[in-house]
Amino acid sequence: MEHVSTHGGKRVGAGRPKGSRSRRSEAVAEKLLALGKCPVDALVRLAEEAEADGDRSQAINAWKTILPFVYPKPKAVEIDLDAVVELARRLSEAKAQAAEDAHIPGWGEMLNKMKKELDAERG
Repeated sequence: MEHVSTHGGKRVGAGRPKGSRSRRSEAVAEKLLALGKCPVDALVRLAEEAEADGDRSQAINAWKTILPFVYPKPKAVEIDLDAVVELARRLSEAKAQAAEDAHIPGWGEMLNKMKKELDAERG
């Protein structure tokens, strides 16, 4: 029989909350601000200089580094398939009802009308 330990492993609520900064990151950010330095401003300057010098690779790398600060990555979205199926069913019913209300003829009805018109022209 295997011994199951109650120590270690993942525990609910344990550790640093997701997305929060570590103490070290906070200290670095505070130091940079105290010195009047901003890494994003520096990257923008470097990107612009690289563009002016014609160094596309360097400029692209700098802009790619800045991009998440302006346009964060979209979060994953869960899709309720039952709701999607229900929505599709309702849309289909609404289209059918709208076609009925507007009396849009079906293919068979249109073909019969065209046949009668051709027969009338032929005599």
